[in-house]
Amino acid sequence: MPARLLACLVLALTAAGAALAQGRPVSQEQFGALATVVAVGWWAVTYGLIFFMQSGFMLLEAGSVRAKNAAHIATKVLSHIGITIAVFYGLGFSIKAFGWPLAFVLRQWSTHVPLAQVSDPVTMYAGWSKAGGGLWPWAFAATPDTYVWAFFGSLMFCLTSMAIPGTVFSERFSFRAYLLFSVAYAGIIYPVFGWLIWGGMAGSPLLDPHSPLVLWLDRLFTPEVGSALGRRLLAYGMVPDASGRHFYAPYTDYAGSTGVHVLGGLTGLVGAVYVGARRGRFVDGRPRPLPGHNVPMAVLGALLLAFCWYGFNAGSVMANYFNSPAGLGAGPRGLYLADFLYSDVWWVVVVTTLAASGGVLGSLLGNARFGKPDPLVIANGLLGGLVAVCAGVGFVHPWWGFAIGLVAGLQFPFTARLVERLGIDDAIGTIPCHTVSGLLGGLMAGIWGQLFWSGRLPLSWVHPGATALGGSFIPTFAMQVAGLVFLVAWALPAGLVTFRLIDRLVGCRVSAREEEEGLDLALHGVKAYPADSVGFELSLLAAPAPAPDRRLS
Repeated sequence: MPARLLACLVLALTAAGAALAQGRPVSQEQFGALATVVAVGWWAVTYGLIFFMQSGFMLLEAGSVRAKNAAHIATKVLSHIGITIAVFYGLGFSIKAFGWPLAFVLRQWSTHVPLAQVSDPVTMYAGWSKAGGGLWPWAFAATPDTYVWAFFGSLMFCLTSMAIPGTVFSERFSFRAYLLFSVAYAGIIYPVFGWLIWGGMAGSPLLDPHSPLVLWLDRLFTPEVGSALGRRLLAYGMVPDASGRHFYAPYTDYAGSTGVHVLGGLTGLVGAVYVGARRGRFVDGRPRPLPGHNVPMAVLGALLLAFCWYGFNAGSVMANYFNSPAGLGAGPRGLYLADFLYSDVWWVVVVTTLAASGGVLGSLLGNARFGKPDPLVIANGLLGGLVAVCAGVGFVHPWWGFAIGLVAGLQFPFTARLVERLGIDDAIGTIPCHTVSGLLGGLMAGIWGQLFWSGRLPLSWVHPGATALGGSFIPTFAMQVAGLVFLVAWALPAGLVTFRLIDRLVGCRVSAREEEEGLDLALHGVKAYPADSVGFELSLLAAPAPAPDRRLS
């Protein structure tokens, strides 16, 4: 694939160079072909980075738990990768992107067209049948030029979300149960909410421009199209909703604050409550620390995740662009694909970087209330800032991105202690890092969007989206609140049903003996740190230094 991509790029560059050498201007079609090749290459690289986030999750979790469970963490990460890829290809993607199989039965709001047959002029969404899908959920492969790339991007987001829940109930969950949980999460839990906030451009109450909820909130919280502010917004590239009287402002999660991180965190929270705390975590109702065995390993994992976040957020630029077959940008900017690489990518990268800075500084400030700087708190503050900014990273100002990160980092040490007081055993701080940070990020994206729709921000402070998204994937605050209500209403009962079913089938929790022995030996028959090798290394450290060789003097 990389060789073929490079060959296409070389051919496109050669054709463009030949045209220029002959004095002929490059046509828009030639330029578009070149820009598409470059963009697809960028997209492939960035989503490859997202896959590498699995390494960061593994190191972060393994370093944050006790040594006797480190090999188990590696085993479960490798296992959920294999399961998620197969299940999401076979079932999950068709649900997330098209609402299969209910797309054959449900109808779009007001138009009453079956979702599978929809071709929406506002969002340019094409339903399952229009996209070439057959009866079976993996039939989207019939149109690889259109949807196989979309599958890969969606898969990487699903893999990232899949890595989150198990970190909450780490060190006491059965391996067989985790395998079944991976099937349920990749096949049902993640895809259903993914359809609600990303795939359901037709049918989802949060996205469909004909949805009564969207139309109602647009009417209440966006200006009239014919008003003075409305005319300015039209000139900037915003488009009306299906009513034609107000602007289209659907639920927005640009890169997964809620659809990836909050969903994973809430599901993990349900699992942690269901299986209970680790043995010895609470004594007489009081929390007792079970410190991780390797702080540098955990911090390295956090840094790897932060590095890969540039693929997560900057790659989402391409994902949002490719929803537009026209390849145009918002309003007077008239963006083509190359402009997305030049303008949108750098906007997203800068906002992401400032959010990371805010997360680190916020966690330092918050932790000062409780004592000395803790590297694991700071690492989670860094990640919390990155989690939070994902929702609005495509349109908020860089300083607002910094503020989002600052709030997310600041809350981490306080929320972590609150979770302890509630008697919840969150093994590595996932609930404050992913769940709470993602919720805050979704809400703060809505605050920024509402300021935009109210005309309280200079237009240059808000980066517009692509035409296919109405130039208008900028939400109102009320719509963000509504989306988060849907999220909680789905994640908590879906998680509870899943854990109960798994418990009946194979049992969720390991035995007391297995937990005491450590899951490395009890479940896998290996040790992350064999005693022989550790003893050998210690003997080297304790051995006296060899006498100098006098023959060399």
